[in-house]
Amino acid sequence: MRKKENFLLTFFVFLLLSVFIFALSKTGVLNPAASVFQKIISPFQSITYRTFNSFEVFGTNGRVKKLQAENLDLTSKLSDQKKIESENSALSDQFQATFPKSSILLPADIVGAPGFIPGFSLPETVIINKGSNDGVKVGQAVVYKNNLVGKVTKANSFLSEVTLVTNANSSFTAKTSSNQQVLGVVKGQGGGQIILDNVLLSDNLNISDLVLTNGDINLNGEGYPPGLVVGEIVSVDKRPSALFQRAQVESFLDFSKLTTVFILKQ
Repeated sequence: MRKKENFLLTFFVFLLLSVFIFALSKTGVLNPAASVFQKIISPFQSITYRTFNSFEVFGTNGRVKKLQAENLDLTSKLSDQKKIESENSALSDQFQATFPKSSILLPADIVGAPGFIPGFSLPETVIINKGSNDGVKVGQAVVYKNNLVGKVTKANSFLSEVTLVTNANSSFTAKTSSNQQVLGVVKGQGGGQIILDNVLLSDNLNISDLVLTNGDINLNGEGYPPGLVVGEIVSVDKRPSALFQRAQVESFLDFSKLTTVFILKQ
């Protein structure tokens, strides 16, 4: 600290002398002497200035910059740690589920959601970091715990597209968890909406009934196995004049916050 004060004093002394000589040169007094004196002191001024700046770099500002770099590094490490904790939590939750069996599951991270703008829209498809090189095939079901997320609709070597159950292009047979096991067709409506449609008027739909996949796997292993949870019924639309009744279904998943999913390998 003492060394820095000495250099500051020297710097300001040379600065005042320079200003004094400059003022004299403007008046025309001692122009030759001033010119010679300026040449003499200019190297010392330059050295003093550079030394002063070096103390700024390695002094207070330098310490601030070092702390900022350390803080940035720490923030990065904390971010990586939180990601690992989140993935481990998802894996732990999934493997504690009795269905589907963990032995047929392939974990994958969501790396993209085309068209998703928080606060304005909800995801309709997501991109995961597993592809055909990992054994992913078009038509495979994607889950989180025993809840249906959607289906693989495209795949390349390293990435795959998953169409969510809420997507307007999503449609499959389903049944309720009631004793009657009412049959219908789950249809994505877009915007996070799902309905159970094509239900006979004679069947009983009840609020809070679970809606489960009925099972529609083909010989190629494409489709949904039976028993995956689509959601629960939150409202029923039953009109005597209509051919069928329908129900609004709400998933237990928040698709906008999913970061890890699991592919069912048939």
